[in-house]
Amino acid sequence: MFSGRGRSVRVALFPVFCSLLSLGCGDALSMRLLVLGSGAGGGVPQWNCLCPQCRRAREERDLPAAQKRFRRTQASIAVSEPGERWTLINASPDLCSQFAQAAELAPPEGALRGSPLAGVALTDGQLDHTTGLLFLREGTEIRIACTDPVWKSLNSTFPIVSVLRHFLPVERSAYPAEFGGVRIEALSLPGAPAPYEAPSEEPGQVVALRLLGTKSGRRVAYAPGLPEISDAFLAFVSGCDALFVDGTFWSEEELAPMSEERRRSIRRSHLPVSGPEGSLARLAKLPVAKKFYIHINNTNPMLDPDSPQAKEVREAGVQIAYDGMLLSFYPTDS
Repeated sequence: MFSGRGRSVRVALFPVFCSLLSLGCGDALSMRLLVLGSGAGGGVPQWNCLCPQCRRAREERDLPAAQKRFRRTQASIAVSEPGERWTLINASPDLCSQFAQAAELAPPEGALRGSPLAGVALTDGQLDHTTGLLFLREGTEIRIACTDPVWKSLNSTFPIVSVLRHFLPVERSAYPAEFGGVRIEALSLPGAPAPYEAPSEEPGQVVALRLLGTKSGRRVAYAPGLPEISDAFLAFVSGCDALFVDGTFWSEEELAPMSEERRRSIRRSHLPVSGPEGSLARLAKLPVAKKFYIHINNTNPMLDPDSPQAKEVREAGVQIAYDGMLLSFYPTDS
């Protein structure tokens, strides 16, 4: 669908998709999903990197936003039900610029200040998924849904909650949770805790999330950190209208420049896209209507929409998410 040689092509194809899944043509009855960021930790370009994708992203700095094909901020999505505020899924360090780019996330009309958010749901305690919470301190309250080990981390080793409580009340919900008409369910995955935490086998270090619109009846699954595609995961995403899944690395060859300890950590947290045991081979057969890769690392060659890797992804029926992608999912009875 969004195969793309730049967003001008996506705009040109706009009318084709408005019947079910659209870019910015959602109506008052649809669940809407906004991709705020689609990159892995550090985004693209990473500040200290001159890999081919980062070089290309730097060359785009003066281009209009619609022509930027390589640039990515760090992964996060937001979902809203009709007439409700948005639910933010992970809060990246790029949160302020992401909100500034999204007209949908402007403060509500009728007051000088206000928040477009009903709550924030976290998939883990990683820096690129939690640091953005600090930039929500200007609000009146923050509601956070997360697992027990992530909540413990945010109150101790990485004490974001303690800092935030100097500015505003912070309320925590365990899963399942509900914000703004979106019910959020979690599946524990066998991922490692954040690098600054001690090794632990406690469940809930990393989760996949399933987002159910209580008004629209639509379901979306989100798993930016996926170490394996298990039977439990397949059952969890069954019946979803869309799936956003870990696209961090194309292959383990990208890990070669890293330390052995870092390579082991990444292998425990991110299943590569390619290869007979990679995620693409499984996703191609998965009966979910809309499948997207997100959380894409700067080293991943599928970032180039003209690359053989990107073509392989598209031919398998999977799309590559990009910053600013806006989807509408209409009610099941429409």
